Amino acid sequence: MQSSIKTPERSADSRSVARRAVSRPELLRRFLQAYWLRPENALWMTLRSEALSAVCLETPCIDLSCGDGIFTFLHCGGVFDPVFDVFTAVDRLDRVRDEHVDMFDCVDSSYQPHIQERAGQSIDVGTDLKSSLLGKAKTLGLYGRLVEHDNNTPLPFEDSTFQTVYCNSAYWVTEVDLFLEQINRVTQPDGRIVLHVKLDAMRRFNLGAYEDVLGARFLEIIGRGRLDTWQALAGRREWEDRFARAGLTIVDATPFVTRTHAHLWDIGLRPIAPMLVRMAAGLTPKTRASIKRDWVDLFCELLLPFCKPDVDLLGGHAEPAEIQYVLARTS
Repeated sequence: MQSSIKTPERSADSRSVARRAVSRPELLRRFLQAYWLRPENALWMTLRSEALSAVCLETPCIDLSCGDGIFTFLHCGGVFDPVFDVFTAVDRLDRVRDEHVDMFDCVDSSYQPHIQERAGQSIDVGTDLKSSLLGKAKTLGLYGRLVEHDNNTPLPFEDSTFQTVYCNSAYWVTEVDLFLEQINRVTQPDGRIVLHVKLDAMRRFNLGAYEDVLGARFLEIIGRGRLDTWQALAGRREWEDRFARAGLTIVDATPFVTRTHAHLWDIGLRPIAPMLVRMAAGLTPKTRASIKRDWVDLFCELLLPFCKPDVDLLGGHAEPAEIQYVLARTS
């Protein structure tokens, strides 16, 4: 498949996209400052960033389903002023709990993250289904080009365009086999594909087994239908069979989220996040900054012991909740 959207060929002095070396506590703090009202998300992203830091992401590089770009910006060494966080630009908070709308799916001309330090590298292309999230990503100065795209349809890029393809949202895609075939197509012959995929063990790493005690309404409030949106959720063997069908070979597989991490994330502050956002928005800037500082300090201490990819407080062996796969084209 050919397309009018092109990316420059890889040159002899091609850059590498990598996170600047920072300590684990500092990395956790940066994610907590951005996601402070959802500390369980900050923990997960810290684990994800540490796993990704082991991979050299050579350009031309594409970040598929980049969203608002905040994760990749922080991973690549960007630093925000503590006054900024993702909850400063949200909407439809009254519809989050019952209608499961995305509070972050909005942007206006006033959205401008306070950046203390630019990311150390840039990403050639970022894509996402939601134009509002791409609007937010544009403000970061991280991406050379942003393209609105649904991953259930063919990627709008020429064959062998990218040296590195990165995606942490493949499990959201309904037409996952097509998606993987398209990733193969747009990757250069000696390129690398880096996928972060959740496993269907996630269905067991939650409170669903206790419905007889907790009740269906409790689980509905906790879950907000998120499992239903992960169309491609599958076990490790099935994911690896999918890769083989798409003509992809596994170079490396690194589990980085355990069932303990998943259980922490399962509850977290998700149910009360809309109320917390509204409450924080009603504070004076000085009071908000003071509370946020103390909040981040506290959760840095509470979550740091869990910031290791093998932490599991439960006995016996269990499948991981998320794995980083580094893939190459078979032929």
